[in-house]
Amino acid sequence: MMDTNAVLEDLKTLVNKVRERIQRIAASERDRKAVGYAGLGAAVLILYLIFQFFSSGTGRLEKKAQALQIELKKLDSLRNEYIQSKGRIEELSKSIKTGDESLISVVEKILVESRVDRGNFSIKSRTSTSGDLYDETSVDVDLKKIPLDRMVDVLYKIQTTTAFLKVSKLRPQTRFDNPDLMDVSFRVSTFKLNKVL
Repeated sequence: MMDTNAVLEDLKTLVNKVRERIQRIAASERDRKAVGYAGLGAAVLILYLIFQFFSSGTGRLEKKAQALQIELKKLDSLRNEYIQSKGRIEELSKSIKTGDESLISVVEKILVESRVDRGNFSIKSRTSTSGDLYDETSVDVDLKKIPLDRMVDVLYKIQTTTAFLKVSKLRPQTRFDNPDLMDVSFRVSTFKLNKVL
């Protein structure tokens, strides 16, 4: 029986401990609420951090998308500019004569049409220069004893001819013996485009 008394004593002690714990739990209802609120606050904080992580990720993606749209607009404008330039080059290459008439003949015809005496001009051919995009053919023109209005007429006709001609190195000089007349030298060039793209 002794053993039963010891077991009963142990059981009473255990029941007392359980009662004390239940009382502590009941007495600390306020603590339980505080722990519950703290847990709820931690859950809200975790949800907020998760939301911020995903929303900042979408913000970065939106910024990248906007930057890519800007780059796409730039590429589109460059493409349009390229198409326009290519069209201009094709137009220009169509307008350039393909060598049906030599440059010296074209310039001489313009001078004769402008009523410049054959004895008052000389035309010298220059060697052609070749580049990556075009070949250039040039002639040097010297005009003697020409009035200003006729010189302007010659230059205008050269610039507005159907052949693509460029005037460069223009050097007019007034004559000492007659200030109404001039000596003029200049270079006339034409270009032939090489195959582009």
